[in-house]
Amino acid sequence: MVTSYKQFCPVAMAAEVLETRWTLLIVRELCLGSKHFNEIRRGVPKMSPTLLSKRLRELEDHGILSIQRTEDYKSAYVLTDAGRELLDVIVSIGSWGKKWISHKHHLENSDEGLLVWDIRRNLNLESVPRRNAVMQIRFLGSPVKSANWWFIFSGIDTPDVGPIDPNLDVDLYLETTLPALTKVWLGEQSISQAIASDHFILAGEPELIGTFEDWIGTSNFAGVQSKTA
Repeated sequence: MVTSYKQFCPVAMAAEVLETRWTLLIVRELCLGSKHFNEIRRGVPKMSPTLLSKRLRELEDHGILSIQRTEDYKSAYVLTDAGRELLDVIVSIGSWGKKWISHKHHLENSDEGLLVWDIRRNLNLESVPRRNAVMQIRFLGSPVKSANWWFIFSGIDTPDVGPIDPNLDVDLYLETTLPALTKVWLGEQSISQAIASDHFILAGEPELIGTFEDWIGTSNFAGVQSKTA
C-alpha cells in the first residue's frame, strides 16, 4: 500500500486505497462482472498471480469486496456496496482517458488476450444469427503464441474463447492486426473503414459476415469522442 498522505481530504484518503498499481484495473474487472480469480486474471494478463492475490486481500480489508464460497467450494470475489459505488468512478476515469489521452502508444503495445476477453463480454449474443458457430481471429504481426484466437458459440452462454485450436470447422474468419481491431473496438474507426484499409478481412458464411457489425459489440467507451486525434 502507499504511504499515508496524512491528509483529512477525502480525495487523499481514497487515493491511499485506490492508486496502488493494478488496483483500479482489478476494480474495473469486478465492476464488469468478473467474480473468480482466473476471470480477473484475464483482465490483467501482465499481473502476477501473487500480486493479484495480495491486491484482492487489500480490497477485502478496505471493505470494497467480500470473498464468498460457491457451491463447488471455489472463491468468489463480490463487490460490497462500497465497491459497487466505484463503477461510476471507473466510468468517469475511462471516459476521461478515452477523451484526453493519446491512444497511439497504447494501440501499438496492447495485448491480444485482453482485447479478445473484452470483446467476449460485450458481444450482442442475441444478434448472432447461428446457434452454434466458430469464429477465428488471426492477428497479423503478433507473436505466434498470441496470434490466433477461437470463439466457440453455443447459443446458450457467452462463448468459450482461447488461443488453442479446437479442431472445429471455422464458420467465420477474421484476419486483422491488433491496432486495427483495437481502433474498431474503441470506436475510432468503423468496420467498413478498416476493411477499406486492407487491415481487416472477413471470410466465411455470408450470414455471419453480413451481421458481424450487429453482434460483435464495441468497448464501453466507444461512444466517447477523443480530443487528441
